[in-house]
Amino acid sequence: MRNASYSVTVTATGGAPMYHAIVRSKVRALWRTTGDGSGNYHPAVAMAAPDLRFRFIGDTILGAELRGREAFADWFEKAGRCFPGMRLSLVDVVVKGWPWNTTVVVRLRIEATLADSSAYENEGIQWVKIRWGRMVEDTVLEDTLRLQQAWRRQEAAMAAKG
Repeated sequence: MRNASYSVTVTATGGAPMYHAIVRSKVRALWRTTGDGSGNYHPAVAMAAPDLRFRFIGDTILGAELRGREAFADWFEKAGRCFPGMRLSLVDVVVKGWPWNTTVVVRLRIEATLADSSAYENEGIQWVKIRWGRMVEDTVLEDTLRLQQAWRRQEAAMAAKG
C-alpha cells in the first residue's frame, strides 16, 4: 500500500514541470500577440473568467479595480487610446500550482513612442491566478511615477496638436 501511495505522489509531482512548461508557453504566446503594439487584446479578454477581478495598482490614468470581462476589455480600449502602439514584452514568467489553482507571475517591459516623439519605457509585474484555463484574478504593478510622467507628456502633446 505504501508503494502505491508513493507512486501516486511521484506521478503527481512529476507532472508539474510539464504542466508549468505548457502554461509558460501559452503565456509567452499570449504576450507576443497582446503586446505587439497592434492593440489586439482580444485573446487576453477571451481567457478571462466572466467575473475576472482586474487591478492596475496606482492612482494613474490606467489605475483600475474592476470586475468582469467587458470591463477588462474596456480597460484595454482605454490603454490603447492613452498610449497608441504601446508594446509589452515579456521578460520572464514563473508558474506555480495545478490547473485548479495556478499562479503566473510575469515580468514585463513596456515601450511606446509618445505623441511628442519621446520614448516611454517602463517595467511592470503581473500576478495572475488561473483556474481551469480561465484567468480569475489579474493584478498589474507598474512604476507609477514613470507612467504618470509619460501620461503628462502625452496629454500635453495631444492638446498641442489640437
